[in-house]
Amino acid sequence: VVLVAASAMSPSDDAPAATPPFDAYAALGLDAAERASIDAARVKSAYRRMALATHPDKNDGDARAFKRVAMAYKILGDAERRAAYDASGGVEGEDARDALETEIDISEVGFANTLVASVISSLGVNIKTAVPVKALEAVRRGETTGGVVDATMGCKLSESARKGEIRLFRCALSEEDVRRGVVVSATSPSGDKFKLLKFDRASNGDGGLELSLQEVSAKFDSVKPKRSHAGFYFTGHKSYNYEPFELIKMSKLESRDLAMFHALDNWTPRECVSISPGEHVFGVYGDNFFDKCKFEFEIFVVGTKTSDGAVLEPSKIHEIETKMSKKRDDLMRFEKEYLAAKSAFEKVVVRHQQEADEVKALIAAREAAYCALTLPSVTVKEAEEPSGGASSSGFAMPTIDTSALKNAFNSFSNPFTSKK
Repeated sequence: VVLVAASAMSPSDDAPAATPPFDAYAALGLDAAERASIDAARVKSAYRRMALATHPDKNDGDARAFKRVAMAYKILGDAERRAAYDASGGVEGEDARDALETEIDISEVGFANTLVASVISSLGVNIKTAVPVKALEAVRRGETTGGVVDATMGCKLSESARKGEIRLFRCALSEEDVRRGVVVSATSPSGDKFKLLKFDRASNGDGGLELSLQEVSAKFDSVKPKRSHAGFYFTGHKSYNYEPFELIKMSKLESRDLAMFHALDNWTPRECVSISPGEHVFGVYGDNFFDKCKFEFEIFVVGTKTSDGAVLEPSKIHEIETKMSKKRDDLMRFEKEYLAAKSAFEKVVVRHQQEADEVKALIAAREAAYCALTLPSVTVKEAEEPSGGASSSGFAMPTIDTSALKNAFNSFSNPFTSKK
């Protein structure tokens, strides 16, 4: 069973095939002439803005513009696909269909598809979901359940969010907090799915809140029981997101031994490394398919004690992630060396078998020749001459007629044996 996002679009949805090439930059309100200066953060920001503006709820159910926005983000939001698009100026065929497999708005797909998604997800397949536009609009209008909770620095809050609900938290940061570094953490002790969100005041001046950052929860496999966690790390150092290599992607590899080289393919830098002083609003979106999400929310300053009494120092994280970034680059280079060596090895293995067969044939032929010379009365099956990788020598060991010896032995009588 395959789930296709609500933004999936068939080639005939918008226009005949003869229309001009799809302009991904224009669909997101970006200027293609400035593509060199458009980074990933700007692409994501443009996508969120245009997704809100073109959502079918705002356009009398017309989803065409929304689908184009989703398609554009699927192209430009992936570094490799964007590079290919910039080089060719278009996307078509299988690439176009693949580009449309984007995040799913679970609130729009119904109970049956939600159940299927839940089952597939439980099998380890990553089902990507989107924060519903309705939930974001509720935040903008200030109509969220529970209002905004004031979070005290260093104090852990135990909360919950129903499916599709956003819980908001507010905290004021001083210049000293920002200088030392701030971490915003959300953890689910039961391993629930959720998204950690950051909101900024809308740029249009209406005072509403709009989504600016998002982190998807991930499970720590080494922690028992498995907990899910998401965080914002405003420490001044670049930090990274990591998703394990998926089984579906592994199945597309030429051979399973190549999986190691792609173990860090989902290693991506987080969008933001700093934050400004003042009041900030964060949110946790409940992303379970059915059950409500239970989580613990906390904001603390680097170098101070957390609610658990531990002192946070992210220097070790920075050190390890720097090594992982270098390792990813090393693996990309090593894969080329490995594939070349593997190809050479496979050729050598074939030659090894050929050489082994030829040696066997030569040894058999030699023995046959000696037997023919020294034992002329012995019947010997002639060995085949080795030729370009013969797989069998055809040689059989000489056979001696022993019938005369058997008759003589049978006629022999032992003089020491008493006769009865």
